[in-house]
Amino acid sequence: MTPLDFYEFVRGPLTSVSFAVLICGIGIRLIRFYTKGTNPKLLYPKENLTRGFRSILTGIIPFATRFMRARPLFTVITVFFHISVLFIPVFFMGHIVLWFESYGLVWSGISNALADTMTLFVLMACIFFFVRRLLVKEVRMVSRPSDFLILVLIFICFLSGLLAFHQWGPYRVLLIGHILSGQVLMVMIPFSRLWHMIAYPFSRYYMGVDFGGPMEARDW
Repeated sequence: MTPLDFYEFVRGPLTSVSFAVLICGIGIRLIRFYTKGTNPKLLYPKENLTRGFRSILTGIIPFATRFMRARPLFTVITVFFHISVLFIPVFFMGHIVLWFESYGLVWSGISNALADTMTLFVLMACIFFFVRRLLVKEVRMVSRPSDFLILVLIFICFLSGLLAFHQWGPYRVLLIGHILSGQVLMVMIPFSRLWHMIAYPFSRYYMGVDFGGPMEARDW
C-alpha cells in the first residue's frame, strides 16, 4: 500500500469505523446510565431541577467554585485548554473545508492566526498537565497510564496538524499522523477519562441535587 493509498484508507474507511465506535460506545454507556438510574435498589437524592442545573453552570463558569479559586493558574490553563481543544477541530477553516467537500456542510470559522495561537497553547498545556500528573502527589495517585496516553495523543494530534498546515516537514506523513491520533482519541472517548466530555452534565447535576439537598452544601 502506497502512502497515498494509506492516506485515503485513513481518511475514508478508518474514519467511518472510528465514528461508528464512538457513537456505539457513547450509546452503550448512556444506556447503562439509564438502567442504573432506574434501579429501585439504589438510593438517590430527591430531585431538584434548580440545584441540579445550578451545579452544571457553576462548574462551567471560571472561578465559580472553591476548587477553581484555590488554583487560579490551573483554572486558567484548564479553561483555555478545553476551549481550544473544542474550538479548533470544529472552527478551523481547514476542517470546515473537509466537511464541505465530504458532506456539503459549511459554517464560519476562526482565523488561521487564532488557530495557530490556540494550538500552541494546547501544546504547552499538554506539557503542563503531563508534568503535573508526575509531580503533584494527589494527582499522581489517581492517574492511570491512559491519562498520560491521552495527553500524548492530543499533543501529537495538534502538533502534527500545525506542522502539516504550514507544511513544515513531510506533509503526507504528518497528515496521516494527525488523522490517526485524532481517530484514536475519538475511539477512547467512551472508554477513558475522556468520557467526562459526555458525562459532565449528568455528574454535575447529580452532585448539585445530592450535596445541595440533604447535605445543604455548596458545590466545591
